[in-house]
Amino acid sequence: MTGKIELPCAPLEGEALRALSLAEMTAFALALPSDGAENPASPLRKPALATIAADGAPAVRTVILRSVDAGRRAFGIFTDARSSKVAEIARDSRASLLFYDPRCDIQVRFSGRAAARVGEESAWASAAPPSRRAYLVTAPPGTPSPGPVSGLPPDAEGVIPPLERLEEGRSNFALVEFIFDEADIVVLSRAGNRRARIRYEAERARAEWLVP
Repeated sequence: MTGKIELPCAPLEGEALRALSLAEMTAFALALPSDGAENPASPLRKPALATIAADGAPAVRTVILRSVDAGRRAFGIFTDARSSKVAEIARDSRASLLFYDPRCDIQVRFSGRAAARVGEESAWASAAPPSRRAYLVTAPPGTPSPGPVSGLPPDAEGVIPPLERLEEGRSNFALVEFIFDEADIVVLSRAGNRRARIRYEAERARAEWLVP
């Protein structure tokens, strides 16, 4: 894996675009999710996760990126164990995760496989009380409702319950771990876009230019 690199704060143009190398594209690909995991205010905190629904159609939703393990090429996402994405991943582990940074007009799509671990201890321990509260929702996500509801029980509506009460939601908590083996990165520019594909094999990353 490449070392960490600072993302540009504006779209690339001029000499910076002309001199763009495959090594920089490879570094940018991992810099986007790393920024999302480290900075809660980053637009990269909320990528789109695509899985395969039971009928074979694509299913896409925004998720919150919780962790990046560059050495293992792994991204961590928290979710409700009863959600459709967990069932979809159990049927077919193939998935994609899409990041877009509007500040520098760079998009990267990671392809790989996902797995869900219900009640994962270290992930649950890292979840803040407001995050834990979400798993007290009584009905599974996507359950029809006669009107707009949060799904939370009365004692959790509008407040953060005590830790012992939050612990009751742990059985509904799951960590989705996404392991990627390929990245497709596009640098958007008025002067002409640039695109590359990076394939990861063991400790190596092989990059090639693509027509945008």
